[in-house]
Amino acid sequence: MRLPGQTGHRLAGMLLLAASIPLLVWQAVPANQLTISAPAFLAAHSMMEIFAIIVAALVFFTGHGVQETMRSTRSMVLGCAFLAVALFDILHFLSYLGMPDLLSPNSPHKSILFWLCGRYAAGIGLLAYVLLPETPAVRFPASRYGWAGVLLVLVTLSYGLLASPHIVPAMYVTGQGLTPLKITLEWGVFGLYIAVAVLLVVRRKQITNCDFESLMLALLLMAAGELFFIVYVEVSSTANLLGHTYKVFAYYFLYRAIYAEAVSRPFRQMRHMLSHDDLTGLPNRTAFNDKLNLAIEHARQDAPCAVLLLDLDHFQNVNDTLGHEQGDLLLVAVAQRIRTSLPKAAFMARFSGDEFVILLENATAERAKQVGQDLLQAMAHEFDIGNDRLEISVSIGIVTYPTNGESVSILMRYADLALHRAKSSGRNCLMVFSRDLSEALQRRVLLEARLKHALAREELALHYQPKLEIRSGRLVGWEALLRWQSPELGAVSPEEFIPVAEQSGLILPIGDWVLREACRQMRAWQDQGLAAGTMAVNLSTRQFRQTDLAEEISVALRDTGLAPGDLELEITESSIMDNLDTAANVLAELEQLGIRIAVDDFGTGYSSLSYLKTFSIHCLKIDRSFIRDIPGDDNDTAIVRTIIALAMNLDLTVVAEGVETEAQLAYLRANHCDQAQGYLFSRPLPPGECIKLMRKGLRQAAA
Repeated sequence: MRLPGQTGHRLAGMLLLAASIPLLVWQAVPANQLTISAPAFLAAHSMMEIFAIIVAALVFFTGHGVQETMRSTRSMVLGCAFLAVALFDILHFLSYLGMPDLLSPNSPHKSILFWLCGRYAAGIGLLAYVLLPETPAVRFPASRYGWAGVLLVLVTLSYGLLASPHIVPAMYVTGQGLTPLKITLEWGVFGLYIAVAVLLVVRRKQITNCDFESLMLALLLMAAGELFFIVYVEVSSTANLLGHTYKVFAYYFLYRAIYAEAVSRPFRQMRHMLSHDDLTGLPNRTAFNDKLNLAIEHARQDAPCAVLLLDLDHFQNVNDTLGHEQGDLLLVAVAQRIRTSLPKAAFMARFSGDEFVILLENATAERAKQVGQDLLQAMAHEFDIGNDRLEISVSIGIVTYPTNGESVSILMRYADLALHRAKSSGRNCLMVFSRDLSEALQRRVLLEARLKHALAREELALHYQPKLEIRSGRLVGWEALLRWQSPELGAVSPEEFIPVAEQSGLILPIGDWVLREACRQMRAWQDQGLAAGTMAVNLSTRQFRQTDLAEEISVALRDTGLAPGDLELEITESSIMDNLDTAANVLAELEQLGIRIAVDDFGTGYSSLSYLKTFSIHCLKIDRSFIRDIPGDDNDTAIVRTIIALAMNLDLTVVAEGVETEAQLAYLRANHCDQAQGYLFSRPLPPGECIKLMRKGLRQAAA
């Protein structure tokens, strides 16, 4: 993976490398070496050495500062080497004439000693980096203290050279220039850098987690810089200054190759994972919604766009009979066949488990129907999955913009209605949305009408699901979950009525009631002497948009007597990113109240991570879709591990949702996840059952 702007930087590095040849030819003649005033040279030299010291420190941090489970022995060895480089460069910088004397009088000879030590340390460290395998450092626990041993050796050696630099033969003679020993050692450094560059080419496939081109440029520029240190006569000369200049540029590319790449890589991977499906490599729901939004903005009345929502028929049977591994292979094969059957300009994404969605721009309903028919024909052929030959059909729902709707949410809702009608019509067919698909709409209208009175008629209730601290097993809090028992409709699922409440605006009075009731219940438990922990309450997007949200919550806390620190608000990523300015103001006000903020369903929402550093976030909740198949699914385990590492590095609490098996819990514990909730411990319970659970002891109840 390349850093942004990598091509331009690589071109600049190649030009610098090419320019070194005529510059060396020019400076190889002593008469062409211009003398620079001592103060000017000292100032320029100081600035360049400070930059080099910073880069060396960053390389050390890359090897030792990352999470222990992500460290490699190779990067730790390089880090130790550049710890030495940083120390030697500091002493080289401080030993220059014009700087205060250290233990012994400063001199060019003394400064050159530390210079050569630093160059050999860098060369040996880079050689080890290229030759060593990418072995996890956790296999060698003692390696975490290696830097201390290196530092002890460095301090001892440095003290000896500072106190008695004369014990080493002269490197520079005033009036004569460099000694043969110094020139020989510089040639040795040059040869070491060239050897490392050759080995880097030979072992290119084994070198991971760094930018190859930048590392190669760094080595070649360092080698070119060494040649200037072979030809200079006077210390304060253009040849010496050019050598230091090439060293600075070389260190810049080293910074890009190792430190910048290592720091930015997890965030780029996370952004990619949040916008793409790991199994098929296709864009995911979030990426598709962004694409559809853009298409709607650019569409015209005479150039509509169409959406095709596909669902595999009876796909669950494949998982149940052949296993999830075969099911995953089938999904990959289906995705490839659909992609090859589509027009090149079509945008395809994996919408959910066995659902795919396609965007056709500048396409009418008739054109979309033709594409849908082509897909049905393509799916009629069997799939060869290992030793199995599988047949599977698809059902397709089609909507068009602007005929069927003028927003992403409406279009996708109607596409889903059309898809369900296709399934109810016998499957293996397509259905274009039309107004006769009114049954679902009528159900929604009925839900909205009954929901308006549900609160006043006391049909709504809260159940509470406990959260555990994984390490200790103790209860740390509860999440309030809304339930609706309608006398007319029976038990209505939250997945059905909450979207209706959000779309109709009823979520605001219902959400206020949920907040107050949850706070009241938590305070009641506290008054009974129960160690209930914190209470988590979900906020909808519409609630979060309220400018007076902080005031309403403050009033609710005051009325119920609950302390702000005992309340945690769960907000989705899309709610935060919906309006950044509003989010910033609301989150700042909530932070002033002392309320904890958790990002719910983390990893399934908006693809930007900027809000994690911009806003005061305390907790990340890993969505249950990533927990469901761990530890068996490599993709899900990678995502979960990355989220936990990200949370740890940002000092955030991380909670896993939907934990149902001991294997899932063991994996989360091994990767240092903080908290968990799910059916493994308890289903959401009414208040009375919660009291019994707390009194009995959650650990005993789980057992």
